[in-house]
Amino acid sequence: MEEVIGVDKLRPKLGEYLEKVEKGDVIIVSSRSEPKGVIISYSMYNQLKELEKKAKQLEIMQILNEFRSKAETAGLSEEDVQKEIEEARKCGQ
Repeated sequence: MEEVIGVDKLRPKLGEYLEKVEKGDVIIVSSRSEPKGVIISYSMYNQLKELEKKAKQLEIMQILNEFRSKAETAGLSEEDVQKEIEEARKCGQ
């Protein structure tokens, strides 16, 4: 369940709202009728961090697959690409 609460009403009952988020609720904190933040449980926070990590990994895999496809179209093997990477690294040292 999602609940919007003003920061002024949140302060005196913070403990109660923390109990709610531990049970799975989401608290949207507003100030002057504008959403300013969200309170979620620590386990939900960790789930979001893990999802972000997986999304980044998928993005990198997609980029690599596109690169491999373009390299293959250009007639380059994975070994050719690896050699170029190693040469570029030597130049940077």
